[in-house]
Amino acid sequence: MAAAGTGSNPDMEIENDNKPINHPKKNEFDLGADFIAFEDSDDEDEPINHPKKNEPSKTGRPPHKGATNSYFDRPTTEFHGGKRRRPVDEDEDPDEGPMTGPPPGCPWMGHRNYSKMASVPIMLTQELWDFVDYISPTKEEHQIREYVVRLVRKTVKDLWSNADVVVFGSFDTMLYLPTSDLDIVLLRDGGFNKLDLNRLASHLRRSGIANEVTVISKAKVPLVKFKESITGIPVDISFNLTNGIDSGQVISTYINEIPALRPLTMLVKYFLMIKNHNEVYKGGIGSYTTVIMILSFLQMHPQIQVGNIDPMDNLGVLLIEFFELYGLCFNYTRVGLTVRDNGSYFEKKDMPTNHRSGRSGQAQKLLLSCIDPNDPTNDTAKGSYSLQKIREVFAGAYGALTQAVQNRDRELFMDDKRVSSSHVQFDDRNRVAADSKQKSSGLHRSTQVSLIKEVYQVPMHIIRHRQKIAKVFLDGTYPSHVWRSNCP
Repeated sequence: MAAAGTGSNPDMEIENDNKPINHPKKNEFDLGADFIAFEDSDDEDEPINHPKKNEPSKTGRPPHKGATNSYFDRPTTEFHGGKRRRPVDEDEDPDEGPMTGPPPGCPWMGHRNYSKMASVPIMLTQELWDFVDYISPTKEEHQIREYVVRLVRKTVKDLWSNADVVVFGSFDTMLYLPTSDLDIVLLRDGGFNKLDLNRLASHLRRSGIANEVTVISKAKVPLVKFKESITGIPVDISFNLTNGIDSGQVISTYINEIPALRPLTMLVKYFLMIKNHNEVYKGGIGSYTTVIMILSFLQMHPQIQVGNIDPMDNLGVLLIEFFELYGLCFNYTRVGLTVRDNGSYFEKKDMPTNHRSGRSGQAQKLLLSCIDPNDPTNDTAKGSYSLQKIREVFAGAYGALTQAVQNRDRELFMDDKRVSSSHVQFDDRNRVAADSKQKSSGLHRSTQVSLIKEVYQVPMHIIRHRQKIAKVFLDGTYPSHVWRSNCP
């Protein structure tokens, strides 16, 4: 992995720990190679279908820096009972005949004809963009969450009129998934105690707005957790902590500066969620640490550093390389990372003692170290004690995506006269250059095939949740409930 070897200290090794992990066999993927990739097709490169700077989004993707600040500038992405209709592709040729629908379990694919694109890495990037669009919040879903915030604010004010109710985290940064928690912090002079947590929990139950209310008082960050009674949206309430607000502001700044940070974050967050590795109190990787890991990866990537590629046009290659770096190549035992001052790696022996503290003396071997850009004394990943399992699922995703792309490349672009090799490379032939203006000739067509279905799935509980949110919005049930509560 090329990105793994670039750091503030050129002599520093970033290599695998000694613990065995599940990864592709040596004869399937050359782990020492700079990149992975494919044979060329004779077609020209096709531009990836994402909005350029100052152009409105056609498929719901976030605009580049300089475009409107509203993520919901999505004029052609329609909302119909929880389902999205993909806008018509202006490049589709009606004379080529009808296109097949998406394969079972892949609702993000719509009716786009991926197989006519110039290369399989381009197909992968386009499918990932379509997946990001599918899992991103709609206007209606965001509006419903705003209603939940209004209800919670009204309920808390009824109990403590002097408390400020502030939303932070993924709601503010627009990085939330369909079933993500809604993070709220209560602020007031004098603070809160453990009795206040129980008092709030009882008040929420009596008010009728909350189900499954849980008080977590012994955690490092005490919480009151519940699900809003009408929509089922999960809510986490913390008390008198402002670091989450500060973190959200930092993330928003980085997203404005590096547009590719948002789609990669959505992809990695979703992957960790479906693998049940996204909860810090269970040893997983939290949203803030996820953003820092991705940001560091982009900062240290050699091809991005020199401006050879536009990350927005190479989402597929970058996601595979992310999984490769953190699943196979990164030396968690010796190396930590920081995104301050354009990013660097550092040796853990240089870290303060409190950064290396953890569980049963194993923390130094098993924990990633991520320096908080807001607070150099804070290691945001020190609670992620399930790192060994996370490395394994990252390595598995790397192998699955690589295998899927190699197989599809053989199906579409190789014939009997061409010699197949067991190792092919992502290189300048099938990366999309930063200044590329070329377009595919659209010679290749085939039945719809998903390149990501072995890594990404949409479970039925997520589909049902989104359908429920859509029904609440379209029926007008929730807004009327809010107004009857005289919510400010």
